[in-house]
Amino acid sequence: MRLFSAAVSTAIAAALLAGCAGNSTGSNSSLPSSIGGAQGHGVGAAGFRGVPVSTVSQKFLRAHHHALFGKAAPPAGAKGIYVSAFAASNMWGFPKNNSGNGPSTCEVSPTTSVNSFGVDNSGNLMVPNAFDGVSVYSGSSMCGPLLGTITDPYGQASDASAVDAANGNIAVGNIFDNSGAPGSISVCSVSSGTCSANLTNPNMFEMGGVAMSSNGDCWGDAINESDIAVLVWFQGCTGSGVVTTGFTNGFYGGVDIDNKGNLVTTSLFGPSFSLPSQVVVYSGCNPACTMLSSTTLSGENIFGHVGRQNARFVTPDLETGGVEVYSYKSSGLSLLYSFTGGIPCVSDECESAAYSPSSQK
Repeated sequence: MRLFSAAVSTAIAAALLAGCAGNSTGSNSSLPSSIGGAQGHGVGAAGFRGVPVSTVSQKFLRAHHHALFGKAAPPAGAKGIYVSAFAASNMWGFPKNNSGNGPSTCEVSPTTSVNSFGVDNSGNLMVPNAFDGVSVYSGSSMCGPLLGTITDPYGQASDASAVDAANGNIAVGNIFDNSGAPGSISVCSVSSGTCSANLTNPNMFEMGGVAMSSNGDCWGDAINESDIAVLVWFQGCTGSGVVTTGFTNGFYGGVDIDNKGNLVTTSLFGPSFSLPSQVVVYSGCNPACTMLSSTTLSGENIFGHVGRQNARFVTPDLETGGVEVYSYKSSGLSLLYSFTGGIPCVSDECESAAYSPSSQK
């Protein structure tokens, strides 16, 4: 599904993540009539692909760290940029600097209905395959070998985050659960091959992005039943969560954490459900958020991630099909370049991109 005007875009925003799975069931009373009342479609009525993103009409709905952290920097072959497309059966790996618009250097296959995905501190890749669970690949190189597959019994997996995906817990965002009930965050691991807990909060009607910090806290970005964006903090990735204060995003999107512990959030829409999208950086959010910056992007973006050195931010533009690379500072972002690399981002809707390895959260 392609996104067009801001109004259509709004409707599709929710639909992107919702993907091709189910119909939407919520009320859209708070949305403009041009976007409300859509049925689930490719990107869920309100936002995510395959999710009951029932709120928006059918739119679619991350210096040497070895010195700082006591471990060697990853080998050159383990560094790069991953890009995912919901309609594709694979993901692509690119050089970490692709300003020359070079082709992909490797592929991860097969993948199924991927909205967003995560990369940990070591470059291990976590791929949520909608209703087919989460595949984790080694960060020994770009597009490395499969480490394991996790069964997610709680819903449509749409995003994942971990500090050490190979040996620790992985936070998996579910757009909605298998019964069509509101979204959640599952706590999973490669060692168990499944998820040991499922975290819910009544304000997380449709889940967007998820992030896990080095101390084990989790955040989930969602919209509530009134289509208002909320950020929910789960201390220790347990309990029922607390809705943060000071979170002003216009809609949901991706969540990442930079090296200073700041939350780097992507808001699919700006104020009044308008495009272009925004990246908003907050400190704290446990539970009080303090906004550090808000940057308007060039188009329509929903997921993005900060690079290991905290110098870059990468995100696909759903309107143009280009993968955009921004310089990153907590005080704001600026566009450096974009690339397409010959991949079908316009037709297959590239929704997410991430650096490997990720920022040291």
